[in-house]
Amino acid sequence: MEKISSDKLDFAYKYPFSEEAKEIVSQAEQGLDEKYIKTGKIRVEHDIAGDTDFSEVSMYDIKYTHVISYVYSRMLISAINNRYHIQRYADSEAKRSRKALEADTFPNIMKVLKELRVDVSYAEERFILPATKFLMLSPKTPEISLVHLELDKGYVYLPKEQLFTLTESASSKEIQKNLPIPPKELPKRIIAEAKTIKLPEVKVNFAKSEGSYRWIETLLATPIADVRHRTVNLVLAPYLTNIKGLSDDDAAKVILDYIEKCKTINPDTRINSSYVKYQCRYAKAKGMKPLSLEKAKELYKGILDLD
Repeated sequence: MEKISSDKLDFAYKYPFSEEAKEIVSQAEQGLDEKYIKTGKIRVEHDIAGDTDFSEVSMYDIKYTHVISYVYSRMLISAINNRYHIQRYADSEAKRSRKALEADTFPNIMKVLKELRVDVSYAEERFILPATKFLMLSPKTPEISLVHLELDKGYVYLPKEQLFTLTESASSKEIQKNLPIPPKELPKRIIAEAKTIKLPEVKVNFAKSEGSYRWIETLLATPIADVRHRTVNLVLAPYLTNIKGLSDDDAAKVILDYIEKCKTINPDTRINSSYVKYQCRYAKAKGMKPLSLEKAKELYKGILDLD
C-alpha cells in the first residue's frame, strides 16, 4: 500500500471521524485483523472509562493503527449495544479530539469545523455562526448558554473556548451517526470479542438510604410502563446525584440501565442518554431533592404500590 502523507495521517489521527480518516480506512486491506480487534477493544475500554488523554506522536505505525482501530471500536461498541456506553464512547472520542484541536493550527480548526458542517466565520478573535446553528449544536451546559454570549442580528459571537465546547458536541454527534451498527452486519468474531470487554460497574449502597427515600429502592427494582420521564427528572436524577452523591455520569448509567429494564415491559420511550445526563446535571446544579413519598404515591397511583 502506498504510504500516506504525513499531514493527512496526522489529521486523521487527531480526528478519526474526518474525511481524511475515512479515505485512509477505505484504502486499508479488507478483512478482520486480530491486531486491530485488540487495539479497538482497548480503545473502547478506555473510552467507556472516560480516559480521554491525547498524545502527540510522530511514529507512522502508531498513528495508522489508531486510525484503523477507530473502525473496529465502532463495531465493538455496537456489539455491546447499550445506549449509555455508546454515548460515553462518543463523548470520550469527541473530548480526545477536542484536546487535539485546542493545540492545532487555525487552518486545521477551520477545516474540522467545515467537515463537521459548522458554518462559522472569524473576526476580531471571535467565531461567528448563525444562532439557529448554535442552538442545534449547543450542548445543554451552563458555560455555553446564549445568556452568556453576544447575540446580534441572528448571529452568535463565540470566544475560542466556547467554540471548542461546541465543536466537541458536534464531534460527538458525528461519531454517534449510524451507531449502533445492526447486529446482523457485525462479524461473529467482533460480537465474541465484545463480550470480553470490561464494563465499569456503578454500585449504589442502598442499605444506607435515608428512611424517607427507601421507597426509591422499590422503584429501582420494579420496571414501570408509564411516567418514566417524570421518574427521571423528579425522582431518580435528584436521588442519585444529591442523596446518594453519585457523579453525573454514574447516576446517568444507573438511570439508563433502569430504563432498559422498563423497556422490557413497554419499549415505547423517547428517553435517551442526552436527556438523562442533562437531568442529572440540572438536579445537581439546583440541589434538587426527590419527590416525597406522599407525592410519589400520587404519581405512581395504579402503576406501583409504594405502601
